[in-house]
Amino acid sequence: MRNSNTNNWRSTALIAGAILTAGVVTTTSTTDVHADNSQNNAQVSNDQVTYDQVRATADQQLAQLQSANDSKEAQQAADLAQTNAQINQLKASHAALEQEQAGAIAQAQASTAASIEAQTSAANAEYQQQINTQQQNEATQRAANDQQYAQAVSQAAENQQAVADINAQYQKALSDAANTQTSQAQAAANNYNSAVAKENDTYQGKLSAQQATNAENIKNAEASLASATANANKPYEVATTNDVSVTGRVAKPQTDFKVPAYVTKYGIHLEVRGYNGAIPVSDYTYPEFANTYYGEYPDSAVITNKAAESTPHDISEMPLDFQPGLLSYDAKNDHSEKVSADGLTADQVQVLRALALSWENGFRNNVFQNYREFYNVVNKNDGFVNVAPVDLVSTDFTDNIANQVVANRTKYNIDNNSHTVISSGMPAEATYTSVINDATKNLKKNLTSEFNGKTVYTDVNENLTTMQAGTPTLLNYAINLYNSMQGMYYGELVNPTHIGGHAVNLLCAGVRTVGIGFQKLTDEMTAKNGSGVSDRKNPSYAVTFDHVGFNIDHDANLTKEVQNRNVWGTSTVDAQLNTIKTAQYHVNKVPGTKTVTPTATDVQKATASEQQKLADVKAQAQQSLDALASAHQSSLNKLAQQYNDAKAQVKANYDVAVTKAASVRDAALKATGVVGLQAYKAQLDSAYQNLVKADQVAAQKLAADRDAKIANIKKAENVKLDAKINELVPSVDPQIKQLQDQHQAVIAHGDAKG
Repeated sequence: MRNSNTNNWRSTALIAGAILTAGVVTTTSTTDVHADNSQNNAQVSNDQVTYDQVRATADQQLAQLQSANDSKEAQQAADLAQTNAQINQLKASHAALEQEQAGAIAQAQASTAASIEAQTSAANAEYQQQINTQQQNEATQRAANDQQYAQAVSQAAENQQAVADINAQYQKALSDAANTQTSQAQAAANNYNSAVAKENDTYQGKLSAQQATNAENIKNAEASLASATANANKPYEVATTNDVSVTGRVAKPQTDFKVPAYVTKYGIHLEVRGYNGAIPVSDYTYPEFANTYYGEYPDSAVITNKAAESTPHDISEMPLDFQPGLLSYDAKNDHSEKVSADGLTADQVQVLRALALSWENGFRNNVFQNYREFYNVVNKNDGFVNVAPVDLVSTDFTDNIANQVVANRTKYNIDNNSHTVISSGMPAEATYTSVINDATKNLKKNLTSEFNGKTVYTDVNENLTTMQAGTPTLLNYAINLYNSMQGMYYGELVNPTHIGGHAVNLLCAGVRTVGIGFQKLTDEMTAKNGSGVSDRKNPSYAVTFDHVGFNIDHDANLTKEVQNRNVWGTSTVDAQLNTIKTAQYHVNKVPGTKTVTPTATDVQKATASEQQKLADVKAQAQQSLDALASAHQSSLNKLAQQYNDAKAQVKANYDVAVTKAASVRDAALKATGVVGLQAYKAQLDSAYQNLVKADQVAAQKLAADRDAKIANIKKAENVKLDAKINELVPSVDPQIKQLQDQHQAVIAHGDAKG
């Protein structure tokens, strides 16, 4: 009721507010709509009087509404009190009636319990009678079985002598059959032994004759071989060409070197995730890698103890493998060709490409063979763990990629510290990935179609370093590039959890080609802070290594098969590499004559025919002996089979005699009318057990029927009891419900009027 009144009051307040507002609007509507803020005082006074009158009327209406609501709330409270009093009176009357009828209710409950007990006892008695009947039937069957078995025992006693005579005749028949079996088996054994002895004698005669023939044939073949061997061992003169090996000088990288104090103080800085600033040598799994990073500095400013064996004098003395260590440069012993002020020629670029390609392959193979843990970490998800990489190639295909990358870098003024990527200020179509994707799009499309259902991954990356020279010679550039690549690759192998980006890119086994570009740097680029160019007299270069390859579904076998296909172009550096290899090692041919004493191998070859003849004779001899032995064994097997057949027939004859004796015995026993007591008793017992099993099944159903009958008895009697109690003490719940509904109607009527 309180909530209902409150809501009504709020509605009324809104109505009053609406009336008040309307009055104000009506009063002020006489004002000129174009007037400004200078109204006269008389007009304002009249408006205030009208407003006060309307406000007083509204307050009076509110007071009247509040009074009406208070009256309705009092009326509804009085009705609720009257309703609760009537309900309490009904409950008290019901309790008094229950007390008054307590005796009758108790009597009805007792009567119901007695009726249930009597009917339950009758059902149990009926069930017990049925069980008793089953037990009597089983006892009757058991007595009948005992009587029948006793009669069978009596009959067997009367025929005891006849049965004994029949069994005696049966035993004699068995004995006769056994004697016959023994006699026949002995005859078969004698025949077999005689035939085997005759076969052995015949075989020994044939064997002796064949062995004599074989010995004569082998003796003749051995004599022929001895004569051929004697002739083959005689010395003879021959014309010869001697191979004279020529080994050129090859520089060996230096690992024990010293650097100036300012370089040591500056420290070693790598592109290794998780590191900022210097990396101590102690962090390296292999300490010999640490100082190779100094190769990133100009070589003339780094190595102070230049070892002679680590100083090449010409391009032909540059190592083609790539072991850890740096090379030193000696301008006084530089016999290489000059590089003009305009920079490298096309031929000189190809020489440097050939060397750089050989060094990249040398690094990959050396890490795989001797520092496997680094290789496996990089390739752990690509299917190449413990699988050797295929060598990179530099071809006309990759030269075009490298040249295009260099042209794009030059066009967009990209320096040696910036990769060929968008973030360096290049448009997307000029990046190295765009150049590579454009060059390989048809190959990628064909592979995707060929390996339908498998993922074809494109392995693409770019490494970047700086190449410079204090002396404008091809050797100085080559040594500087070698040392720079040492730092870029070995210097970044800190430990298997910290490998620099350059080393990771090169160790990726999926890449198959590399385009090596040489971008000539402008003066503005070399003058920048951090350019790394120490001597600007000669041209300096940004060297790019753009790698590309395809990994087929991370399957090493499929990937290698694609890598070895003839789709990567024609090598453009084989001639340069072969020239360097020839200078480092080649063989000269020198003609002459010499007396040759045949070696054991020579004699072996010269007498091969006679040796084969002797081997053939020995083989034929063995084959003839094997044939005799095979025929002999075949004869023995045939005799053994005949003997086994004879023994089987003897056994079959015995089995027939035994079966016949048993049949005669059984017929005679049947004629006497004697039954098998044990089998007969088992038959009687089985019939009795079948009766017991059937009774057990029936007893389970009888018990279930009895339980269901008792449950129905209890249910019916309790229904009767509930009806009797309701008759003695009727329920007042319907009357209470009616009073509550009437009160709710009063409340609803009051709310509707408000």
